[in-house]
Amino acid sequence: MKRIVTLLLAAGLVLGAAGAGNAADVKVKGMWDFAVGWADSSFNAGDNGDNFVARQRLRTQVDFIASETLKGVVFFEIGDQNWGRANQGASLGTDGTVIEVRYSYVDWVVPNTELKVRMGLQPIAFPGYVADSSVLNHDGAGITLNYAFNENVAATFFWARLENDNDLSKDEIENNKIVKKTPGDNFRHDAFDLFGLTLPMTFDGVKVTPWGAYASIGRNALDGDRNTNHWGGAAGDQIGKLRQGMLPMGVTSFSGSDDSRGDAWWLGLTGDITVWNPFRLAFDFNYGSVDMGEGIIRGKHGDLERKGWLASLLAEYKLDSVTPGLIFWYASGDDDDPYDGSERLPSMRPAWKPTSYGFDGYYAIDPGEMFGTSAAGTWGIVAQLKDITFTEDLNHVFRVGYYRGTNDEAMVKKGIVTAPWGNPGSPFYLTEEDAAWEVNFDTTYKIYEDLTLNVALGYIYLDLDNSVWNVDENKNNFKAMVNMRYAF
Repeated sequence: MKRIVTLLLAAGLVLGAAGAGNAADVKVKGMWDFAVGWADSSFNAGDNGDNFVARQRLRTQVDFIASETLKGVVFFEIGDQNWGRANQGASLGTDGTVIEVRYSYVDWVVPNTELKVRMGLQPIAFPGYVADSSVLNHDGAGITLNYAFNENVAATFFWARLENDNDLSKDEIENNKIVKKTPGDNFRHDAFDLFGLTLPMTFDGVKVTPWGAYASIGRNALDGDRNTNHWGGAAGDQIGKLRQGMLPMGVTSFSGSDDSRGDAWWLGLTGDITVWNPFRLAFDFNYGSVDMGEGIIRGKHGDLERKGWLASLLAEYKLDSVTPGLIFWYASGDDDDPYDGSERLPSMRPAWKPTSYGFDGYYAIDPGEMFGTSAAGTWGIVAQLKDITFTEDLNHVFRVGYYRGTNDEAMVKKGIVTAPWGNPGSPFYLTEEDAAWEVNFDTTYKIYEDLTLNVALGYIYLDLDNSVWNVDENKNNFKAMVNMRYAF
């Protein structure tokens, strides 16, 4: 009943907003996914979690179009809902508060100009033509300005406030509830502001986009709710995920610095070359640096600095019934000194997608991303055959990947990293002595124009060096998932 009432209230707000001004055209589109299958979701042999998955996620977007120069967008999401989970509204009774607002923004054009403005909750992403972005591809609150100088050159500038007023360390907690809020210094210096600029340039058969970004990070912006000890466990909250990508391994607290904020910046160059069609070549280069002063790393003072780079390349050749291709990347990794900062590429919420099991390349919902969503601290090569089509409405993708870490094994031997999985500073950690193989075979079949069946099969062989790690790992990992998508 709560879910029905919430939906009716949301619909009322939307319709009320539409009726407040002139009549607007309303367009609704969405993607409703339903997935079931079995998959190893961890390399840890001691993890006895349930490998069977049945879940759903419903995404619906409503556009209110007043004219060619003005429209509003609301994007609702229900899920992810794992069937049987009461806290996700999918157990007996199906009564849960699971409706989320991912986007809510207004697009408009400054009168008598070509300047386009978007303001509100919106997708924010840095460009990446090889396998998406290993720095940022997510949602946030901000303002975006886009201007086309001519048919070949444009510019996009954005400001996004990623975090603010999320430090609860001065609150008094009773029974997991805030009962008192005491003003203090910990409520200052807690904003995370990101400024970005992209310059897409398009010519016949060539797309090139240089981009850059700067972030001003308040001293307390990455602290989060220290009463729940987010520093010590797996980072599942938004601030925790930011720490995963922004800080060195083993950080437990900020200390030893009087700085009120930290600084971060990134530079990138990405290109897509099709002038020799059907041959296609794409490349990405990213460099980033973060400096948060000093802190505690495994009980010792150390530099909270992280800087590194990523270079990637895609080459493919389109044939009538298949497109063979090759993806290669190399990303810098940590050296043997854990207290002088990290040498891995910093990221905020990346979406690295070279494969559909080890990384974030699956098109629907399933347990994937075994190695995470960033290429930081790894190098790899993926051979693929995509767009395999011999029958109408039936498409296949086949991939074989090989990966190694670029992190020095001293990070493990000195006790900074104790296991390759479950680290607050990285979802998965490979050293130079570790390797992995991955095989994907994904099939998509269009049952109807708007209804698609996807079957995803995956295998990963993990080869950790026994002289580095003292862990019991699952060497052979499997995935078999079926996803139904209603797209309208």
